[in-house]
Amino acid sequence: MRVVAILIVLFTGLGESSAASQDDLRELILRARTIAERHGDEVWSGYSASPFGILLVEEETERLFCHFGSAEEFETIGIDPVLSCPSHVRPASFPPNMLASFPAVDGVPTIVIGTPEATGKSADEWVLTIFHEHFHQMQFSWPGYYPGTAGLELDHGDESGMWMLNYPFPYEREETARSFQFMAERLIAVLDAQGKDAFDDALKRYWSSREAAKSKVSEADWRYIELQFWQEGVARWTEAAIAALSNNLSDATEEARRRVIRELSSLDLASQKRAAVYPIGAAEAMLLEVSGADWRASYWSEPFSLGPQLLKLIDDRAADSTAGSRRN
Repeated sequence: MRVVAILIVLFTGLGESSAASQDDLRELILRARTIAERHGDEVWSGYSASPFGILLVEEETERLFCHFGSAEEFETIGIDPVLSCPSHVRPASFPPNMLASFPAVDGVPTIVIGTPEATGKSADEWVLTIFHEHFHQMQFSWPGYYPGTAGLELDHGDESGMWMLNYPFPYEREETARSFQFMAERLIAVLDAQGKDAFDDALKRYWSSREAAKSKVSEADWRYIELQFWQEGVARWTEAAIAALSNNLSDATEEARRRVIRELSSLDLASQKRAAVYPIGAAEAMLLEVSGADWRASYWSEPFSLGPQLLKLIDDRAADSTAGSRRN
């Protein structure tokens, strides 16, 4: 596999964090891995079987856990007594506040993560981040990912993968920023309407705002944003979905959900740029999930966009409403 440096920049921590010992950090990794293995496949089939290598970035060293390749740039330590998997070490090369997933070692998708203290996260938030990043490992390990993203024709010859971060989307264009803010407002409204009679109308209004935002940019620009909704937004949703299955993370899960609403309420495309797509994509996934749509079955067969699943939800609900009216 060619090494493609796709750095997935995540979010600022929500709570206070404290310094953790090396044993504490390994216990947190074990906690994340245990929950992922126990509950991850309930959310995504194959989640627990995806590569789960973690490169822990500390001030002076980087420790690699649960990587099963050659890791030639590292010194092999042996089987870690806490994690029961191979461990390696090398001098630090990444920033200590790193939060990313990319093929960092032997071309294998690897979580590269700083300590809770360095990343500004509480222990629970740090575990949630590992769930998020492990979903990226699953995405990058999917055989259709690299051919499919290349087929979007967005890289303009950049084989490093950095186009994912540096794509020149018109974030600061006023009409584009306004259209995304309107999308966020409509998305909050449709989330608030779930389970109510007003839901279908709110959903249609959100779709209209989404189509209006699409009309403000080029086809290539919209393909890029759809990719980010599909990739980053769903990873954000996944972390909360897995945490919801673990009683130990109930508080963090509820905070993650409230956070999506807060971020939509303060969405500012011009200043937040690519980070603004995270809560939109996560909220769309929440919407699809709570509505009972079988969207996860289509996630891999209709990749790189949530639009088709949203449109199918609208059509299915309209058909159900028509059928109900005829029966009455």
